[in-house]
Amino acid sequence: MRRAIQLALSLLSFVASPVALAAGGVEVFYIGTDDCFYCQHWEAARRPELLAAMRGTTARLVEIRGESISKPVTERHYPRQHRWLYAQLGDVRGVPRFVLAVDGRIILKTQGTSDYSKNFEPAVRAALAKSAKSR
Repeated sequence: MRRAIQLALSLLSFVASPVALAAGGVEVFYIGTDDCFYCQHWEAARRPELLAAMRGTTARLVEIRGESISKPVTERHYPRQHRWLYAQLGDVRGVPRFVLAVDGRIILKTQGTSDYSKNFEPAVRAALAKSAKSR
C-alpha cells in the first residue's frame, strides 16, 4: 500500500509540473548485466516494445551495463553525462533496474520485470504522451 501511495504521489507531481515537461527531456535508464536471466528476458521481449513506443519522440533509452549480477553496478559503469544519476542511486545491486527521468529529475525508480510491467511502463507511456503534447 505504501509503495502504491508513493507511486501515485510521484506520478501526480510529474503530471502537475509543466516545468518538468517543458523541454521534453524524457530519459529511460535501464541498468542490467549480461548474466542476469531477467535482464535477458526484458531485453528480448520488452526492449523492442519500449523502443517502438519511443520512436518519433525526443525520448531516449540509456543502457547502463554492469559486469555481473554478483558485482554492484558502480559509478564507472555510467556514461560521464549520466553520473548525476549514480550520485542519486549509488551502487546498484539488484537488476534489472529502471529509472524514468524528465529534464534530469527522477520521476520513478523500479526494480524487476514485474514492477516494470505493472508501474514503470505505464509511467513511461504517460511521460511520452505529456512530452508530445508540450512540444
